[in-house]
Amino acid sequence: MKTISFAVAGALVLSTAVAGTGMAQEPIRLGVATAVSGDAAAYGKPLLDAIQYMTGEFNKTGGIMGRPLQVVYYDDRGVPDQGLQAAKKLVFDDKVHVLQPGSTSGVILTAMPVGKDGKVAMWGYGLAKQWLVEGEGAIFRAGVPEQVSVTAMATFAHSQRKLRRIGILHIDSFPGESTRDLFKSAFERGGNDAKIVAIAATPEGNRDFSSQLLTLSRAKPDGVVIAVYGSGFAPAFRQARQFLGKDVVLMETASQMSDPKTRAEIQELAGGAYYASSPMTPLSPNPMTQQMVGDLTKRFGIYQEFMGRAVVGMMVTKEAIERAKSTDAMAIMKEVHKMRDFATPAGPFTYDPRDGEALKTGVVIEGNPSADPSKDKVVFTARTNEPIYKERVDYTRIFGAGYREQLYKLHQVD
Repeated sequence: MKTISFAVAGALVLSTAVAGTGMAQEPIRLGVATAVSGDAAAYGKPLLDAIQYMTGEFNKTGGIMGRPLQVVYYDDRGVPDQGLQAAKKLVFDDKVHVLQPGSTSGVILTAMPVGKDGKVAMWGYGLAKQWLVEGEGAIFRAGVPEQVSVTAMATFAHSQRKLRRIGILHIDSFPGESTRDLFKSAFERGGNDAKIVAIAATPEGNRDFSSQLLTLSRAKPDGVVIAVYGSGFAPAFRQARQFLGKDVVLMETASQMSDPKTRAEIQELAGGAYYASSPMTPLSPNPMTQQMVGDLTKRFGIYQEFMGRAVVGMMVTKEAIERAKSTDAMAIMKEVHKMRDFATPAGPFTYDPRDGEALKTGVVIEGNPSADPSKDKVVFTARTNEPIYKERVDYTRIFGAGYREQLYKLHQVD
């Protein structure tokens, strides 16, 4: 069912306000498939909040190309089939100009082909590889990919904490399995007898992890990665402390420990645990990041890292449309592909035509034993300018033969 109340009604009011300044033109419509119910709402709702906030800020200053921006959204509940139907409605019924096609990487992967077929410019905030490398240049990522953040955590665990026996608890769906495989590969690649000694999968929505944690504890790990997301993370974390004891190092790679709501649930248990994050953290010294965090905290009473991804997505989209002077999907995405050193709260956005990524800096943060994540500290930073996938983005079907070579020459890469 189409959700009308807050998002669309608010956008229509903003459209009227902008029109009153003499810019009465057709709105530029941003379609958003995201979770506002179910477990995935823990990150889908903050994303939507930040998108709506940025929409209001843009419209206060004349919109985009003098046209008001309007948000239309549907609740995908974190379910791929729901996201697919939402994307179809947004693209073919609502005729959106730009699409954010899902609340999780699994949803994005399922729904993204609708945007490609409908010739709509896209951005996504999920962190998995597959949907980007399969996007054929029709979508960009507004966050730091898990290949960077998960690899940073694995490198930190191996080289800094000197861990050698790690267990992994993960949900038995695409996001958890992706984190499992990435961490295992990066950690064991470090050598020195580093090994994933046990893996335990759990269904999405589970709240009792006793059997999985018993399996992990029998392997006597010195560290455990928790790849459980949304409202299931805090129960998994608390139970892991109970089953595994305080000497086993707990890690997570989705920045969930930075969420004040999550920290209120785990409180002092966060001490000595680690989480991977993008640079869009309140701990960043970057003035733009501090401004973003402050503005969003003032507006919503809380800042969550997912909000930062929305800010990046909206900023890059606005810049690309204004450079293109058009809402044509190919024109917009070509401007995204050309971007170099565009300032964002996650650092400079520089598109790499080889892997399609633009943000390649990740940090590892150590939790403090309290409910206040602002007292945490950054303990490790990893950055690369190299392609992070073996696969290369194939632009030919959408952008034509020779386009990849043009981009490689522009960005001076091989």
